[in-house]
Amino acid sequence: MNRAMIDSYLRNLLGVTMALVTTATVNAGVASPFELGGGEWLAVLNGVWAAAVPTLIRWLNAKDPAFGRVAESVAAEVSKVIDTAAKKAPKRDATFVADATDGDDDGLVQDGTIHERPAPKKATVKKTTSPKK
Repeated sequence: MNRAMIDSYLRNLLGVTMALVTTATVNAGVASPFELGGGEWLAVLNGVWAAAVPTLIRWLNAKDPAFGRVAESVAAEVSKVIDTAAKKAPKRDATFVADATDGDDDGLVQDGTIHERPAPKKATVKKTTSPKK
């Protein structure tokens, strides 16, 4: 059982409990859940097991990638495929160019290579204006 499954059950439990307490309060004609009788609380307690049904259905579904019985093996396979693809990613031109320029103006030179680095700051030239005569 994983953490996501427990979180899902707790969300279902909260929703079911709130709905049942609200309904029982309205049906009993009382202002507070503390005024409910034993019969109303028994109905609310039935919601505790009923809240588990959606999570249980997802767990029983072998194809469910989040909670299904194969969820852990599917996650391991996906991680393995991603790692393999990352290792096979082609390295682009790995020749170091000392005076490389930032052609796309993104602040980096030699993008996507092992030599990627911040672009050198461009020197700014201040224009001087001559006074009007």
